[in-house]
Amino acid sequence: MNFRSGAPLFLAIVNRNRGIINFLLDQGAEVEAFLPRKRLKQAMTREDLIEELVACAPYNPRDIKIEELQEIDSAIREVGVEFLLSELDWDNATRFRDSLNAIGAGSSHRCVAEFLQWARSENGSGGGLSDFLSSHDNAVSEYRERYLSSGEDLVALASDFLNSPEDSAGE
Repeated sequence: MNFRSGAPLFLAIVNRNRGIINFLLDQGAEVEAFLPRKRLKQAMTREDLIEELVACAPYNPRDIKIEELQEIDSAIREVGVEFLLSELDWDNATRFRDSLNAIGAGSSHRCVAEFLQWARSENGSGGGLSDFLSSHDNAVSEYRERYLSSGEDLVALASDFLNSPEDSAGE
């Protein structure tokens, strides 16, 4: 499974295909070319390893879809930041975070990035998502307030970003 220096694993990572990554790992694919030793040692479970590999996937900020960005923003404003964990899968939540960064939404991006990082680190203790959210209700509410107070117009920022020349978009 290390055909052409790990090309199958590379393609699975780029496509964020966890099932194929898992299969390739079962077949003996070598991950050392994709992750530094320190991160390999920190991956305690197969799921952690797969998430670390998916995190290596390149992100194309030009793939922003304004409608999706607006839909997620509206849901967060209505429900709260817990929407990112309860209604979206991890890839879509992190893609939203990366999109906020790409379009220059500083305050919203920082809030979402911190919330997702905190939730991922805290949720590893078990108990499930609903237990995690209810046991940290005050902190989750604080993240929602921070997000709401940013006042950033994400649609306008995304439109400006997508209408700017590619070489000036910070890529």
